[in-house]
Amino acid sequence: MNISRCGGVYEGAEVATTTLETLMESHARSVYQQAYLYTGSAVMAEDVLQNVFIAAYRHLGGIRNPGAWLARATLNASRNMLRERTRHPVAELPDGLADPAGDPSRLYEERDVVRAILELPADLREVIVLVYYEDRPTLEAARMLGVPDGTVRSRLTRARRVLRRLLEEERER
Repeated sequence: MNISRCGGVYEGAEVATTTLETLMESHARSVYQQAYLYTGSAVMAEDVLQNVFIAAYRHLGGIRNPGAWLARATLNASRNMLRERTRHPVAELPDGLADPAGDPSRLYEERDVVRAILELPADLREVIVLVYYEDRPTLEAARMLGVPDGTVRSRLTRARRVLRRLLEEERER
């Protein structure tokens, strides 16, 4: 495989591999977290993570903004994974917690928030992940989702309202 880019930024597979490793080191955690919040499954999030970085390797010379490219690729890969799962359901083992060594009170709070996010419909979950977890402006999230900025803002309002209700119900139990 010959990898090159105008201006000599990437020259050959060795440089591309090093660049991919750097990309993975700086973005793997956020890609995994985003995929987990979209899919609700650690197993599926790991598959999405692998698929996204395979795609990143294939498109390495053409990626201008790695963070935005990876976020969009993660969104697409997660959607595809969920679509495939509905067509061909597979029994999965329950997921473990991401950080068992963390502060227990914070861990329970995070678990409740993640559980509530996973209960949201996909369109609301996507805007929550992009705006709050990926720290994207609503205008950028709108471009990534292919919807108007106002739609993202209204989905955020609805998502926050639903999350507030779900978290209040969880605390009452």
